[in-house]
Amino acid sequence: MAEAVKEKEENPLDIDGSNFNPDMYLDVLLKCATLKQVMDKEAEIVTQSQFLQSEMQTLVYENYNKFISATETVRKMRTDFKIMQEEMNKLSENMNKITTFSAQISDSLRESGNNVSRLCGTRQLLDKLQFLFLLPSQLNKAIEEGRYADAVHDYTHAQRVLQKYGNQPSFQSIQTECSEIIYGLKKTLRERLLSPDTSASELAESVGLLRQLQETDSSLQDIFLSCSESRLDQHLQALSGMVESTDILEWVEKCNNTLLADLGIIISCYHDMFQDKESTNIPDFADKIMLQVFHLFEEVVKKPDNIGTEILIRGLDKFFRKLQAMTEIISSDTMSNKAIDVVIQCINHKATIQYQSIQSQFKDSLTKVRQSLASKGTDTTDLKDILNSLQVYLMQKVQASLLDLMAFLQNNLSFGLKPWCATAVADTCWKVISETMINLSDMVKKMACLQTSNNNIPFELLLILAKLCLEMQESGVSTLHTHLLKLLEESAPGLAVQNKDTNSVMVHLSTAAQAALDSEVVFIGQTAAQMLRVSVLARDWLRAPEPRGPRAVCRRVVETLASADSAASQLFPTSIKPSSDSSRRTIWSRAPSSFSPLNRIFSERIEVFSPAGADRAALSNGALKVALKALVECVRLRTFGKHGLQQLQVDVHFLQQRLSCMGNDERLLNALLEDALASAQLRCVDPQLMEPSIVDIICERG
Repeated sequence: MAEAVKEKEENPLDIDGSNFNPDMYLDVLLKCATLKQVMDKEAEIVTQSQFLQSEMQTLVYENYNKFISATETVRKMRTDFKIMQEEMNKLSENMNKITTFSAQISDSLRESGNNVSRLCGTRQLLDKLQFLFLLPSQLNKAIEEGRYADAVHDYTHAQRVLQKYGNQPSFQSIQTECSEIIYGLKKTLRERLLSPDTSASELAESVGLLRQLQETDSSLQDIFLSCSESRLDQHLQALSGMVESTDILEWVEKCNNTLLADLGIIISCYHDMFQDKESTNIPDFADKIMLQVFHLFEEVVKKPDNIGTEILIRGLDKFFRKLQAMTEIISSDTMSNKAIDVVIQCINHKATIQYQSIQSQFKDSLTKVRQSLASKGTDTTDLKDILNSLQVYLMQKVQASLLDLMAFLQNNLSFGLKPWCATAVADTCWKVISETMINLSDMVKKMACLQTSNNNIPFELLLILAKLCLEMQESGVSTLHTHLLKLLEESAPGLAVQNKDTNSVMVHLSTAAQAALDSEVVFIGQTAAQMLRVSVLARDWLRAPEPRGPRAVCRRVVETLASADSAASQLFPTSIKPSSDSSRRTIWSRAPSSFSPLNRIFSERIEVFSPAGADRAALSNGALKVALKALVECVRLRTFGKHGLQQLQVDVHFLQQRLSCMGNDERLLNALLEDALASAQLRCVDPQLMEPSIVDIICERG
């Protein structure tokens, strides 16, 4: 751009340029332009020349006016400078006169000034001497009025003068009297240290004053800590006496305002007074006191009156806030860690109360169910409804407990947003779930053992509890775990929760369910077996009359087994399969050779007390095995006559008819009944069986 401007200025045809050549411009214009264009160009140049001439005249006039104005201003300034010069000359003369006069005055007053300075020094010395002469009375007055700090301040202020002039006879008495007064003051301060009514601030003041009075720091440290500990012990005793009579809020308020407040004052004053010394004792001192405070707080938390979540959390929040403030004063890792432990212990304690309450309330519900079953019986009771009510009740109680524990994660709490608090809540919530399930399992196992030893527990209750354990194993635990994760996500977003090991809980529930089922099967089987055992062993089978029908005990056995089967059908699925026609042959339709040792071996290989399955048919099969195996063993102990064998034939046929609808293993049923009848034939003196048609008629007529 600069090169373009330079070329334009060097162009001889540029009328505005410095190298403009008019002759060349005219030649070019005449050659290139028409006459009209030349005339127009002439008119344009004339107009521009006139305009420039007008502007030049205006510029000359304006500059002339400015020049005239500037000339007048310069003339006026010259006049003003002359006046100022005259005034400055006069001022200089006056200053010289003043300097001369001031020097004369200074010379005349120099001797008087020295006298005044001496008088001022004398006055100050007299003031100091007067202060010294009045010092004993001032010290006594301050001590009598309890203004110990003023007395120490006055004494230390006068100490330098006393040390300087103390050897003079006129000051020796003053120094001696002051020393005696200060000795008494030290004694008073030490007595105040040992007084049980002395507050923490007064303790600190006393130690500080003694330190100003040149007491040994090491002894003061020991005295201060000893007296402070005595004072804090009084607070501890008062707080200990309040444990049983106040709630947690009142106790924490008292603790914060008395013991912890005094402890903070004591430690702060200790650091201020002995900051140049090694304070190795103060952490141990604070830890010793705080451990006792934590112990008392744990006792307060464990009081039955403080089990409410809201009151517990409010008290814990106030206590933790105070502990955080104390942590800034006491530089102790033990203090900081213990404050966290207090919160975690409260959460664990609350969780323990929760699952213990669930266990207690669930036991009460089971007691009501047990009484209801004992009074109404199985026929008029819907076991499925009882199971559902127990399961819903248990799930709701656990979920309510989990929600209750989430209160520890409120945003307005001093510890609510801490990661360690969220982790502790997550762990304790899972503990509530697992402990509740384990307690349920232990309770079921215990009831199963009690059922084995006595008959006070309804077998229906065992079935209900077994089914409840299975339901909790299949879906209950996972549902509660999912619910817990949802609550934690709402209360503590972003918390990384470790997956909990549910296998151990599942094993407990499965084991308990199996124990309950086994106990129920054994109970029903042994009940029926006892009936059959008594009826077989108490009867004289050699002299038995001709059979008229099945014995009453067979009906009672069938009723017992049918009642158990009916109860199981309400809770457990059935897998009964229709038997083939070949399996429906009557026992006596077989040839006598069918009672072979081979069949007896099969019968004897039956595992009577095998684990019961969670199935209606399996439960019925288990009870049948126990009852009929007992029948077989009892038959082998008796000797039969003709009619006794026939009576047993009728009983066996009746049992086969009535029991074939139970269980799903008719082969097992027939094998056991066949073994019983075969054993009776072998033990019979006249083994003659009746025709099957006659047996059918007798059973129908009976």
